[in-house]
Amino acid sequence: MPNHISYKDTAARVVLEEGIYYRYIFNEYQVEYDHLIHSGLYKALTEKGLMITHQEIEQSQSNFYKKLHPKQIPFQSYPFEWSYGQWRKVIYAYLQINQIALAHGMILKDATPYNFYFEGGRAVLLDTSSFDFFKEGDPWIAYRQFCSEMLSPFALMHYNGQRWARITQSHLRGMPLNFVSKQLPLKSWLNMTCLLHIHMHGKYATNDSENSSLRNSNNKGSEKTEKLVDKQKGFSKEKIVSLMKMLQSTIVDWKKPFTFEKHWIDYYKKDIASDKYLEHKEADIKDWISQLTQQNKLFSILDLGANTGKFSLIASDYAEKVIALEYDDICVDAIDKAIVSEKRNNIYCLRIDLAETTPNMGVLEKEFSSIYTRARSTMVMGLALIHHLFISNQLNFDQIASMFNEFSEKQVIIEYIPITDEKVQFLIKDKQRDYADYTEEGFTKALEQYFQTKERIQLKGSERILYLLEKK
Repeated sequence: MPNHISYKDTAARVVLEEGIYYRYIFNEYQVEYDHLIHSGLYKALTEKGLMITHQEIEQSQSNFYKKLHPKQIPFQSYPFEWSYGQWRKVIYAYLQINQIALAHGMILKDATPYNFYFEGGRAVLLDTSSFDFFKEGDPWIAYRQFCSEMLSPFALMHYNGQRWARITQSHLRGMPLNFVSKQLPLKSWLNMTCLLHIHMHGKYATNDSENSSLRNSNNKGSEKTEKLVDKQKGFSKEKIVSLMKMLQSTIVDWKKPFTFEKHWIDYYKKDIASDKYLEHKEADIKDWISQLTQQNKLFSILDLGANTGKFSLIASDYAEKVIALEYDDICVDAIDKAIVSEKRNNIYCLRIDLAETTPNMGVLEKEFSSIYTRARSTMVMGLALIHHLFISNQLNFDQIASMFNEFSEKQVIIEYIPITDEKVQFLIKDKQRDYADYTEEGFTKALEQYFQTKERIQLKGSERILYLLEKK
C-alpha cells in the first residue's frame, strides 16, 4: 500500500503494519543515525522528554538499515488545532532541541511543527530521522522553513489574535513571508525578531515563484536570506546557538496573544446554574463512568465542548485516554496548564470548532486525518453544549445526533438544557428565528436514531437533564 505519512523524508519511512507504526531507517542515513544514538544525543533528548523513544527491531530486509518501533502516539493533533500556549511550547522545544543537538555535532534539518506531538502537556519531537551533521561554517539549513512554518504563525497570533493559527490549515507547507509581513502591525517592525526574520526576510520573497521555492527547496535559504542573518561565511556553532537563544528569548517574552473576543474561561465561576447542580452533575457522571469501567474497560473518552477541562480531568481517572475538544483558545490553554499541574499524561486537548471540523487533507486526502477519525472514542460527553450547537451554530437535532454517532463507539453522556433555561434565553435573545423545534421531545427523537436511553436524570438546582445513552 502506498505510504502517505512520511513520503518527503529521504532518510526514513514511517509505515503502518498491522495497526502498529514503524520507522524504517534507510541505508543512506546509517552514519547520521549511529551518531544520534552513540553520541549521547538520543539519550539526552529522551531523558528530558523532548524526543520520542524507540526500540530497534530485528529485520531481515537488507534494503533498510534499521527498523524502529517508536512509542506509539495515542493521539496526534495538528498545528492549526493548537492554542497559543501549545504553539509556544513547540517552538521553544524546537530551539531547545537544536541547542542540545549542536553540542553533539548535529542539528535538525527540518523546522515543521508537524514533527511534534503533545504528551503530558509537553511538546515532543516524533521525527527520529530529522537530524543532520553540523560543521563550523555551515548554514542553518532549516532557517527559512522555521521562519515560514513556525515563527510566522506565532507572530500573527501574538500581534493579531489566536484565530490566525487556523490560517496554517490552508498553508500546510508554510506561509509566504511577504504575505505575513503585510498582515503584521506597524509595532512589529520595532521587534528585532520580527524585523530581521519576517519583514526583512520577506522582502526577498516578492513573487509566487520564490514563495514556491520556499516550500520546495528542501529548506535551503537563498544567498540574500543568508546575508540577513550574517551568514555569508556560514555559522560558527557559537553564533548559531546565540541566534537560537535570541529567538527563544522572544518566544518567552511573547507570553500572551492579542485578545479581542469574549472567552468562557470563567464559566464554572459565573455561568453555572447553581452549586447544587454542578455537584449533582459531577457525582452522576463519576458514577456512570465508574460503572461502565467495571463492566468493560473504557479505552477512550471524548469531551466535546470541554471548557476548562473539569470533566475531562474527572474522566482521566477512569479512561486510558481522554480527548478534550474546545472552541475557546483560552480554555484550551487552561486545560493544557491543568494537564501539567496535575501530571495527567492521558489527556490531549486541542482547539476545534464542531461546526468547522478538520477534514481529511493533504496528499490524496490521506496525509492528515479528519478529527472524526482521530477522536472517535468509546464514550463521548457533551455537557452544557447542545444549546450552543443548536442556537449559535444553527445545527438541528438530527445533525447533532449524527455528530455524536460519528464520534462514539459505544456510549454517550449528553446534557439537555431546556428552552426556559436562562443561558438558552440569553442565546436566543434578539435572534430572528422561531425556536419552537427546540424541545426535549425533538432532542430525544433525533438521538433515538442511533442510541437507546439507559438513564435520564433531572439535575438538582436546575431544569437541566442528563442522559446516559448506548449505541443501538
